[in-house]
Amino acid sequence: MNKEKVLILGASSDIGCEIISEISDDMSIILAHYNSSEKKLIHLQSELHTQIVPIKADLLDEKQLIDLINKIKNQYSHPTKILFLAAPKIENIRFKNINWEDYEKDLEVQLKSSVFILKEFLPMMAKEKKGKIIFMLSSYTLSVPPKALSHYITAKYALLGFMKSLASEYSEKNIQINAVSPSMVETSFLENIPDKLVELASEAHPLKRNAVPHDIAPLIKFLLSEESNYITGINIPICGGVVS
Repeated sequence: MNKEKVLILGASSDIGCEIISEISDDMSIILAHYNSSEKKLIHLQSELHTQIVPIKADLLDEKQLIDLINKIKNQYSHPTKILFLAAPKIENIRFKNINWEDYEKDLEVQLKSSVFILKEFLPMMAKEKKGKIIFMLSSYTLSVPPKALSHYITAKYALLGFMKSLASEYSEKNIQINAVSPSMVETSFLENIPDKLVELASEAHPLKRNAVPHDIAPLIKFLLSEESNYITGINIPICGGVVS
């Protein structure tokens, strides 16, 4: 039996590592993209029964992005499931102080890389009439967003539109394309956010805590599974009651 090939962009993130642990089995090959944290993936490889293939690429560098695509294509043909987690670390910048380059950075890492990768692999998945694609968005796409994050939120809304458009176009090809939108998740992704803001978010939350990676991974596992075959084009909140 052919193994499932799962491509994870941003696999070395805290959420990425948790998801790899959650979906680990003998029947999958994890094509694990990273930019600077290969040690995390090597450590996971030593603990799990899944074959993990670390693939380095700076998604801001178009050549490295194309090299990543070609490496996957040449060695594995194409993924059967793709999960987009990669994003620049979040940072508060008020609009009066923001530069277009800040928008470009978020759009290139999140939207451009998704477009390039799916432009190559989605037609192959469509030909086989089988595939799962998931985007990591944010609860900010479902409610009033906070101030000073317009670059980050703009990119997430762009991904939301991209996801819904592709889901409409490829649903008849038996490809399920969805998104998940967590509220604040306590990971290293927040290291540029003041600790006080993270604490205030926790105190204001209905559950009196922010999310952790383990709150996110089970839903991702479900959306990657055959049990989600009748779900497509949906942006699912994972936010403990912040958004209803």
